[in-house]
Amino acid sequence: MGKSATLRIGFVPLVDAAPLVVANELGYFREEGLDASLHRQIGWANVRDKLTYGHLEAGHALLGMPLTSQLGRDAFVEPLTAVMGLGTGGNAITVSRALHEGGVRSATDLAAYRTGSRHSPLLVGHVFNSSMHHYLLRDWLSSGGIDPDKDVKLCVIPPTQMPDHMRGGYVDIFCVGEPWNTLGTLLGYGTAIVATTDILPNHPEKVLAVTQRFAEQNVTMVTALVRAVLRACKWCDEPGHRRELAAMLARPEYIHQSAGVIEQSLAIDRQFGTSRLQRSSRLDGWQMKSFAPENTFPNKMHTVWMMQQMVRWGHLHVDADLESIAERCSTPGAYRQAAASLGIACPAADFVPMKLRHGQVFTPEGLRAEMAMRAPNSKPTKASRVPPRLIGNMESSFPHH
Repeated sequence: MGKSATLRIGFVPLVDAAPLVVANELGYFREEGLDASLHRQIGWANVRDKLTYGHLEAGHALLGMPLTSQLGRDAFVEPLTAVMGLGTGGNAITVSRALHEGGVRSATDLAAYRTGSRHSPLLVGHVFNSSMHHYLLRDWLSSGGIDPDKDVKLCVIPPTQMPDHMRGGYVDIFCVGEPWNTLGTLLGYGTAIVATTDILPNHPEKVLAVTQRFAEQNVTMVTALVRAVLRACKWCDEPGHRRELAAMLARPEYIHQSAGVIEQSLAIDRQFGTSRLQRSSRLDGWQMKSFAPENTFPNKMHTVWMMQQMVRWGHLHVDADLESIAERCSTPGAYRQAAASLGIACPAADFVPMKLRHGQVFTPEGLRAEMAMRAPNSKPTKASRVPPRLIGNMESSFPHH
């Protein structure tokens, strides 16, 4: 590439930012001709604002952030696009000490606890409206017969603040990425009871995002960026690198937590959680988190899945053209070039079938059949009448304590 290209990359202190940290620490950015620097952010709103106003060129981002930007919601002033995924899974649901001591090990237990409690609605924290955490948490609650819009109060909290909010009694349940579940459990503030990969196997999680304009104007730079991060994903996926990775992430400029806590987080296996039934139902090879390069293609079906959840909960019009919207949310061209140069296989199509629970598969053909069944002149349902920008106000942001 000749002279190094300057690139500011934002991240939130989470284990799933590891590929960015490794690419920086092991010199992969530099080797790919990039003068890159990492910039820690307190939460996802900071990543959003700094990306869209040009203070960052790229960012560790939630899967739904490009989608929300393309829909023109939640204070996104410029559309984003995902150029690659950063792996799969990695989140958990943690309940407070009081709930755990009250016998809560599942969503069904939580419903029973709630029925017998005279306290005000339980406060349930997640990290951002357009996150997998939000929709997987809703799915988990509803599986126990709990209406997330009526029976509990959902609130948005930055990831790093989750354990302290639970310690102070400001939140009863939270869904967050690692190492914050592990830390809260080790400190005794709560207990992690379920991994989100038990709710949706091998689910998509964070992406590497840039503005759509930046992607279009800097194809060579974006390809080099993806190549460096893909190399780092491969390094992170090696179990033998776990201790070294934990030491990197523990540093003050990154996660700023004990290397022992982070290493324990990275070592989570099939015995994770408190439900014996849940543990026994996990298949061989179950992982809470994977950095494997084969799990990093920016699959447009992932965005479609999230939009289906938005329709389910009344956050998106039922007659929205999901395929057309998803088309704009990721830009796989640079990924394909970078992967080819590294010998990493890519799917032939941009919309790749997505594995669901119980052996089910979500396919592009299934999506099109579902959309074709919608009557073109049908009267909008209650869900479809939700104003386009309402999602930004549907749940309260939680005050910082």
